[in-house]
Amino acid sequence: MQLTLEPGVSLGPGRATALIAPPGFLVDLLMQPEVGRYSTLYLYGVSSRVLFRLPRRGPNLGVQSCMTVHQLLSSLREAYQTIVVVEYDGDIFSALEGDDRDVITVVGEALQDLARSSVVLLYAPRADRGLRSLLRAVGQVVWRYDDRPAAPALRARAVQRTLGEAGWGASS
Repeated sequence: MQLTLEPGVSLGPGRATALIAPPGFLVDLLMQPEVGRYSTLYLYGVSSRVLFRLPRRGPNLGVQSCMTVHQLLSSLREAYQTIVVVEYDGDIFSALEGDDRDVITVVGEALQDLARSSVVLLYAPRADRGLRSLLRAVGQVVWRYDDRPAAPALRARAVQRTLGEAGWGASS
């Protein structure tokens, strides 16, 4: 089973893939007909930046919220679906301190184990410190930036003019 992420980049069992891209890019991927043909699990943290963007008649996904890293680990270990998408939530990883940071390594190992039998996609709209730690565990990282150019910066001017100076002066 192969999913095409973009020309030349495909997802398949055997390696976990991290996708750092705008949410719309993942929505387009989830709307591919291939996703609907397979059993798909979508794991997210406290909230999702993607799920609300899917159309009402979107793909058939099993959706599960993981409020803690330990719930995420449990869900990864119990997953049997052909496609597993994990939406990274920095808030659940930011609470880890000291020795608890080793849990990130365990999550990476769980992603690798699951990738042996499933297509595993770790999604994030941007990379923070916790995600960068997880990137060491995946076999492929795809960075996709928005194609739209940035809006030009506007400089604010603190100039005050009278109506006459601005061309609104009354002619007599």
